[in-house]
Amino acid sequence: MAEAARDVWAYKDAHLRGSPAEAHRAWTAHRQTRPRQWQSTGDFNLWLGRLEDLVRVASAFDDLDLAIEDLLSCHPFIDTRNVDEDNLTRTMARAYVSMCLMVLKRESSIGHPQENALFAALRDVADRISGVLLPAHNAAFRKIAEMRALHHTRAALGRNRSASVLVAGMPAVLAPRVLRGGPAPTGDVPDLATVALSDEGRVLAVAEAALAMAETHDDTAPLDQLIDRLDLTGSSRGLLSLLRGRRHVLNGNLRAAVVELTSGWQAQDRLSRALRPQILATLGLVAAASHPHRLDEGIRWCRSGRAAGSRWWRRATAADAALARLLLRRAASSGAASAGDIREAVRLVRGRCRPWRRPDADDRLLLQEALSARDALAGVPNDERRHRAWRESMDATGTIAARARLAVAWAEWAVGTGDAGYAAEAYQYLVDLASQDAVTRYGARAKQRVLAAAQEYAEEAGYWLARTGRYREAVLALETGRAVGLTEVIGRDDAAVLQRLGAAGRADLAEEYRHAVEDFDDRTRLSSPDLRQSWSHLRDVAGRVAEVTGTDPLALFADYDTITAETEDGALVYLGAAKAGGYALVVAARHDPQYVDLPELDRATVTELVRDVAAGTPTASGRTVSLSTSPLLPGLRDIEPLGATGVDRTAAALRTLWEAGLMNVVLWSARGRVVTLVPVGLLSLLPLHAAGMPGIPGDEDTEWRHVGQFSAIRYAPNVRSLRRCRSTARQLAGPEQTLLAIDVPDGHGTSLGEHLRYVGRETAEITRRWNGRPTSPRHGCTWAEFQAAADRHTVWHIACHGSVDPDSIMDSRLYFADRQVTLEELRRTLKPSRRRLAVLSACQTNRSGSALPNETVGLPSALIQIGFAGVIATAWSVDDLATTYLMVTFYRLWCQEGCEPAEALSRAQRWLRTATRTDLAALLPDVEPPGRADDRPYVDPRYWAAFAYTGA
Repeated sequence: MAEAARDVWAYKDAHLRGSPAEAHRAWTAHRQTRPRQWQSTGDFNLWLGRLEDLVRVASAFDDLDLAIEDLLSCHPFIDTRNVDEDNLTRTMARAYVSMCLMVLKRESSIGHPQENALFAALRDVADRISGVLLPAHNAAFRKIAEMRALHHTRAALGRNRSASVLVAGMPAVLAPRVLRGGPAPTGDVPDLATVALSDEGRVLAVAEAALAMAETHDDTAPLDQLIDRLDLTGSSRGLLSLLRGRRHVLNGNLRAAVVELTSGWQAQDRLSRALRPQILATLGLVAAASHPHRLDEGIRWCRSGRAAGSRWWRRATAADAALARLLLRRAASSGAASAGDIREAVRLVRGRCRPWRRPDADDRLLLQEALSARDALAGVPNDERRHRAWRESMDATGTIAARARLAVAWAEWAVGTGDAGYAAEAYQYLVDLASQDAVTRYGARAKQRVLAAAQEYAEEAGYWLARTGRYREAVLALETGRAVGLTEVIGRDDAAVLQRLGAAGRADLAEEYRHAVEDFDDRTRLSSPDLRQSWSHLRDVAGRVAEVTGTDPLALFADYDTITAETEDGALVYLGAAKAGGYALVVAARHDPQYVDLPELDRATVTELVRDVAAGTPTASGRTVSLSTSPLLPGLRDIEPLGATGVDRTAAALRTLWEAGLMNVVLWSARGRVVTLVPVGLLSLLPLHAAGMPGIPGDEDTEWRHVGQFSAIRYAPNVRSLRRCRSTARQLAGPEQTLLAIDVPDGHGTSLGEHLRYVGRETAEITRRWNGRPTSPRHGCTWAEFQAAADRHTVWHIACHGSVDPDSIMDSRLYFADRQVTLEELRRTLKPSRRRLAVLSACQTNRSGSALPNETVGLPSALIQIGFAGVIATAWSVDDLATTYLMVTFYRLWCQEGCEPAEALSRAQRWLRTATRTDLAALLPDVEPPGRADDRPYVDPRYWAAFAYTGA
């Protein structure tokens, strides 16, 4: 013991004296004192106790290499047998967990080569002794999860910023005082044919607007037209080179941009000389971005630009922001000249942010970054003051896109402080502005670029807001960041807008707005080259509508009262998987939401579950022809528990979802006749309604306890879309419904072995149970026949083959008799109208695109977008005959017993799960069910759990 204590003191003393080499020798000496057979029980426990003191000191001094090495060497010998009864075993196991937590709580452990191995060892031991862990252990687990979440979030925000900072940081063409009397850019590009190139101020304004159009909306047509006209007339070589260089940057061709700008900065005409600071600053930014080793060269170009624009009466130039940006980058990457670089950057940016210069959001962003760098350099950061300054900066003028960039930078700074409150507030701004930024862009690619960068914002915002007790704000953040594209379409098509205008006596404006929306929707579907003009007109009309009604119909709007109004028939459950852990927010009345912590459903875990479901899901192009034996159930009488050898990964993932927390959500928090799930991010790619664990067939206490067993489950992209769906359902409650039931047993391009034997029987049986206008099924339906009939019916039942590729969701397709029809074509072709229900009795039709999971791009959302109140679709390939039984039962419950569709589907699934062979034979007497006399052939969730209901 004395030797061990001596080594610990020697190790600590070496660190206090700043001698890493001596510290290493002290640790090595400690290793030499361990017994030869130290892995034996008695010696191992003694050695582990000695190691704890060293690990504590090593963690304090961030000397982690040897500590991690020894902890990993101990892991195989940690004995967790009988931890409940044996005090020594329990103490040693707890000590090992504590040591691992000591190391992993240090920031320096993030990114360590052995970080993942140590975390895996920690989780292994902690899982084995979970019942005897102390509250301090659980608190430490949360701390290391949040610490890593903040670190990785900051890195992700930094990547998002670096992807846009090059374009965003470019100096404005129409910089202040370039030319006296130059008009400010309006954002609209006039007809270039009417602009006289001799009017230099007007040309610069047009150039600025064209660049903004290209960078914001991905619409480069005006910029290309201006470049062509300048080239044709030989006007201003400098402006032409600047615009060409910026065009190359938009294309990602930085090398060509450098060549173009290098050749154009020395042009001698009047306009080119005036633009020299912008040209040189742009050249510096592009050169520095083209290769890390060219950072100093980029700074030299920016200094040249500043020199070109400086006058004794004018200290600020168009090159200042670019120079400050590169100086801060050099200071962050190298400590050699960091102090001087930071001081110079602060001076330059402060000059740009004088009140009389009217600084915009990008100027404010750069100022906050410079001041934060200065505080860090001084070693006395005042986080509270800096956070207040960030908040005040959000009031800066500028475009939504510029303010969104400012919010990203604020969030990156906030998560770097490690303060949950700072992160929560910054993320709240970020979610709101990122959503607005996407909505203000009319180009499809531009929208997708913004939404792709913002995919994680809503989940992280919800987590940090909830962690600070701001539960209502957390719900609003999730609602705002979810299904932005769908909400935009639903918002501008809202009939309430026309009603409010009619009540205000402005029927003329209502008609104009309706035509503007229809024109924009048509041009969007057809990718019309006139989309820009149509969008500009729609924005103009919407502005006049806002003046009359007080509400902008194109704005994203959600308040907590709107959300709680949709809880009449059951709870709303928002589910998110943040980096630090999962969580649920249950809205069941007008009081604050209930927060349910789901720490085991962090984003990394959910990512693996998504992979498991994808790997365990058949990828055939249609309904499965036969599933006579289940890979889940080796014998229909003997249930093999999930997790056993040979069980498919989808079923294992469903059990993990249940045990990791969804069980607690539905058992204790979310109740009602119907419970609405609003999964956010990657959770939207999982069949949450099917999460559960198996039991004994026929035993109500144990048989497949799952999410849908307690309430009928429906999904909603968000509450705003649910409200629209409910409104449509109410409007169609009175009139008699019309059913279009089609089946395609042999889809175009399928093989003979993929013949769907029972789809014809399915449509015949459901039309027999239909209680609306008389109808008859259309067998072997073609796409042309479907198109001709679709508009005349409010209920569609489509029984055919289907296929989905989540990585290319718009190529998802339904197989008609004459051709395959993609989701993209469905969205372009089918006209919007109020419709009650679409039943997609085909494979994988409920799957969403994996690139933008928060946008819920897929067949259900596309059908809701064109006016359906509800959609039934499948999460994986489904059995042909089992689907027929399920659909016949669903229509009986809906049409003949009066159940709402979501409840009818839930009851039909429960019936199929418990149905005996006798029950099945009674439903379709001339069809031979699978299995033996008393079997329940469809107890396996693969047969019934794929079907999900979206909407109202």
